[in-house]
Amino acid sequence: LEEAAGFFRQQMLTTPAGKRALDYLHKRGLTDETIKVWGLGYAPDSWTALLDHLRLKSIQPALMVAAGLMTERDDGSIYDRFRNRLMFPIRGPYGQLTGFGGRVLDPDDVPKYLNSPATDLLDKGRLLYGLDMARRNIGKKSQAVVVEGYTDVMAAHLSGVDTAVASCGTAFGDDHARLLQRLMGNQGAFTGEVIFTFD
Repeated sequence: LEEAAGFFRQQMLTTPAGKRALDYLHKRGLTDETIKVWGLGYAPDSWTALLDHLRLKSIQPALMVAAGLMTERDDGSIYDRFRNRLMFPIRGPYGQLTGFGGRVLDPDDVPKYLNSPATDLLDKGRLLYGLDMARRNIGKKSQAVVVEGYTDVMAAHLSGVDTAVASCGTAFGDDHARLLQRLMGNQGAFTGEVIFTFD
């Protein structure tokens, strides 16, 4: 996953197609520093660009599929899951990379957002995007601001709301609430503040 994140970042910074993704982020008000800190990247419009890159790194195809980076066809061949998308690394609460969210750049492509599938590392019902960046501040302030999407989280942090997180393409559920409760140090009755600011 870390190798894929580096590949997506390099694609965004060094290719003409990746520049379109970078321009989109700039139009959304994100700075180069924010883009770097959050590790954003671009998945090229290719069925095998990441596959070829990972093969050069001697990563086995079965591991690529298990990590949610590839999709397997009925005949056993595999191809890149993410194509022509702005890529958002999804990290666990302590910074470990668990998967990706990909946003279309072409308005005719569907779905608008494509997330990594559930894997041994990624359980979307128990994960909040941006928690690695917000965890300490949520604990200090006993407050979490839950927004809708990846760029909303980054924009909130850029604006000084350093307790912002988002669910990863799923509804906010009991496990998310328990996670925030633990971070706020409230093992019994819930005494922290959770602010929902959905679109």
